[in-house]
Amino acid sequence: MKYLKGSNLIVFLTCITLALWVLSKNTLSDISQTPLRSISQAFSLVGLLYMMISLILSTRIRFFEDMMGGLDKVYEAHHIIGSISFVLIMHHPLLLAIQAIPHASQVVLYLFPSSLYAYNLGVVALYIMIFSFLFMVVFKLPYHLWKRTHQMLGFAGILGGAHALNITSDIAVYMPLRYWMMGWIGVGAASFIYMLIFYYRLGSIYKYKVTRIERVLDIVNVYAQPITRKINFKPGQFAYVSFSNKGLGSEQHPFSFSSGPEDPELRFSIKMLGDYTVSIPQIKKGDFMYMKGPYGRFGEVYVNGTKPLVWIVGGIGVTPFLSMLRFQQNLLNERQIEMFYCFTTREGGVFTDEINQLTMKKKSIHVHEWCSTEKGQFSISQIETILHQYPDYDVQICGPGPMMDSLQMQLEVRGVSDDRIIFEKFQLI
Repeated sequence: MKYLKGSNLIVFLTCITLALWVLSKNTLSDISQTPLRSISQAFSLVGLLYMMISLILSTRIRFFEDMMGGLDKVYEAHHIIGSISFVLIMHHPLLLAIQAIPHASQVVLYLFPSSLYAYNLGVVALYIMIFSFLFMVVFKLPYHLWKRTHQMLGFAGILGGAHALNITSDIAVYMPLRYWMMGWIGVGAASFIYMLIFYYRLGSIYKYKVTRIERVLDIVNVYAQPITRKINFKPGQFAYVSFSNKGLGSEQHPFSFSSGPEDPELRFSIKMLGDYTVSIPQIKKGDFMYMKGPYGRFGEVYVNGTKPLVWIVGGIGVTPFLSMLRFQQNLLNERQIEMFYCFTTREGGVFTDEINQLTMKKKSIHVHEWCSTEKGQFSISQIETILHQYPDYDVQICGPGPMMDSLQMQLEVRGVSDDRIIFEKFQLI
């Protein structure tokens, strides 16, 4: 529902932009007489608007997280809107070039650098976008290079905005449209500069010291204690984390808290998956850890709700549930929970003993271990008898993306509405 509200807002802003563009014309025939040019202009305005909105959504501001129901939903919108922006902006010079045929000099003006400064801004922005998308989509770049390439799109957006404000077109002669676009370009540029320069320097940065490291197979548990201030998080949340260890660099990555909010030590349980996390074992006792956050809405239905819960856990997706189980130890009111802990092999159930210990004295929590090599792939049809015990319940899912997508569809087919299915797609964050 919250995501739908955000979508409706995007549609509303799009309609305002297109309405101002239509009003900038002397007559409607100005649009119909040169259809390709008109479509190109509309695409460029909406594409530029979407580019600025995409930059604004990347700021991780709490307002957007609250409005859309989680930071993963915000970044999903960021990716979708950014991709639509790319397609629309790509069509802008192409349609103008087609309209200009057979005037070769005009075609070259729209697609290649020339002596005209305002047009060159647009051409440079175009090529930055093309090459950035090619590198991000075609090549499997290490995260730090992918991030730098992604940042180039912000530069392209600012150049595109400067191009739009400097050419002699509708945006130059119709002041309401000019001020409308100028406002979005200004806020978008400010958002880009904030994330590029100020995000890691402003606001709350929590400094912790690593107290111990534990490794079980490909899972590394990092324990730490605060140097000064303690980060106040809710069970199920995550933070953007970086370490002082030179082997890992200064990049920040999102990790869910696997400790409870009141535990004496903070803990992150990290699976060695990507080019960054495979270096996590280099962390040593005494290293410093820096955090921005907390973020996430995954645990809200657990903290604030009253209905029975169905927890479906896949692999390292167990981390927010560990935090919630540790929080559960301090609750007086028992919450009815059916927990399905899924793993491929018995050795992969790294947190089985910890979960059993945490739930041993909790009669309201029933833990079901699901080893797929023994029972087959987990599906909703295999647990329907358990679900039928409850007339109403909420479902929390955390695990690999394909698993969550599949289970969401299986639940919806059985009449479970999407507002009762809570998940957090970490690959989008």
